[in-house]
Amino acid sequence: VLVTIYADYIAPLFDKFIPLPEGELKQQIETMAKSIDFPLTKVYVVEGSKRSSHSNAYFYGFFKNKRIVLFDTLLEDYSALNKEPAEGEDGENEDTKSKTKNKKQGCKNEEVLAVLGHELGHWKLGHTVKNIIISQMNSFLCFFLFAVLIGRKELFAAFGFYDTQPTLIGLMIIFQFIFSPYNEVLSFCLTVLSRRFEFQADAFAKELGKAKDLYSALIKLNKDNLGFPVSDWIFSMWHYSHPPLLERLQALKVAKQE
Repeated sequence: VLVTIYADYIAPLFDKFIPLPEGELKQQIETMAKSIDFPLTKVYVVEGSKRSSHSNAYFYGFFKNKRIVLFDTLLEDYSALNKEPAEGEDGENEDTKSKTKNKKQGCKNEEVLAVLGHELGHWKLGHTVKNIIISQMNSFLCFFLFAVLIGRKELFAAFGFYDTQPTLIGLMIIFQFIFSPYNEVLSFCLTVLSRRFEFQADAFAKELGKAKDLYSALIKLNKDNLGFPVSDWIFSMWHYSHPPLLERLQALKVAKQE
């Protein structure tokens, strides 16, 4: 509910959302959504280039009212970086014009479809629902553990409070000494799960016949988003919810070879 409220009423206060014009790309998106029974109702383009060059795509909505949002930086035809500067603009010179002309940001239509195939894979494979269920179960478990532990005399006695059970001290003990290590373990487990979901979504896009386009799109997005492609596998496994670029490319390459 909060996601829908944010997307419909809060996000438009900060960014401009415009419907994707009729054309080949919109038709291809609708065709792909229909092929996997995704209940698409609208496709928007958000002008994110005014604040950042970060490229992204996502969907939101409940039940039969799903909407897709594309950042203008994701679309090669929409990216402000690819537009010719106005004539007579202050500080403009031939060198700057040359750099603007040669540098391209965003993806071609087939690559955009591959990225959307990845995102829709999260929906088709139930990743969003699974994450919500895990979040709710974790919240219930935390409340349950807190209710049990806050009344344990042994817990207070272990920290020198034999005769009293101050509520504030109980909160500090539980959150600092019990929930802190628990959250570290939970965070690692969720990171591993998130990385698995990403590989599964990539594999789903590959099943749609988008492996080659996703391969090139990931490289472009990593460059446009100023990502670093190399990372130690142990460090990334612990800290990165998304697999590094080279790991995803290797998975797609193996999938193509098979």
